[in-house]
Amino acid sequence: MLSTTRTKIPAPVSSRLHSNASFNENMNEFTRSWLIGFERPLAASFAWLTPFIAAFAYYSGGLYSALQFMLVVGVVVGSGIYWVGRKEWLSIVDTYEENAEAKRKAVGDLRCGFGESSFISLGRAPRFYEYENGVLIICDAGDLKTLFFDIHKDESDKRWALYEAGHFQRRIWRWVRLPVSREVVEFSCEGSKLASNDRPPRTITSLEVFEAINLSLGEPLDGSVIHRPFEELVASLERLI
Repeated sequence: MLSTTRTKIPAPVSSRLHSNASFNENMNEFTRSWLIGFERPLAASFAWLTPFIAAFAYYSGGLYSALQFMLVVGVVVGSGIYWVGRKEWLSIVDTYEENAEAKRKAVGDLRCGFGESSFISLGRAPRFYEYENGVLIICDAGDLKTLFFDIHKDESDKRWALYEAGHFQRRIWRWVRLPVSREVVEFSCEGSKLASNDRPPRTITSLEVFEAINLSLGEPLDGSVIHRPFEELVASLERLI
C-alpha cells in the first residue's frame, strides 16, 4: 500500500532550490554574462591580460602604440561578440528560459516549505518499459491505483543506477517529491527481492509508440498516481507495444 506524509525538504535539495531562486531574470545581464562574463575562462583570461599587455605596449612604444593596441582589442572584442552572439543566440535563449522556469518552480517549492515523503511496500513485481532515453516503471499501489515513474538515462537521475543494479525489484520503495515542481528528489529501494517471471523489460521502439503510451496513461508526471487498476494498465501497454 502507498502512504504519503509531509516532510522537511532535504538540505542539499533546499540549497539547490535557493540557488535556482536567486537567478536574475534580466535578459541583458544574462546575455552579457554569457558572452563576456567571467564564467567563461577565455573571456576571463582576455579581460585579465588586456590591461597588462596595454601597459607593456605603452611602456615599449608610448601612447600611440597603446592606443593602437586598444583599437585592435576593441575590434576583436566587438567582432567576437557579434559572431559568437549570432551563433549562440538560440542556446542563450534556451538556457535563459530553462533557468527562469527553474526559478519559478524553486520559488514555489520554497514557499510551500515542505516535501512529500512516500512509502510503498509492493506485493508483486513492477513492470518496466525501456525507451531510448530511459525507462517507464509502473507498479500496483493498491486500491485500484497504479504508481508511475519516468527515469531518465543520465547521471543527473540517480535512480537510473538503481534500475541498472536491479534494485527496483526490491519490495520497499521510499522517495521524496517536491510539492510544486513535482520533482522526485530522493529515492531508495530496500528489503527482499520480489518474485518475478524473469521476463526482460519490454522495449518501446518508436516515438509514436512512446507518445501513444503516454497518452493512454493520461500523460502523468514522474511519481504520479494513476487512478486505474494495475492489470488494466499492463494490458493496455502490452497491446500498444
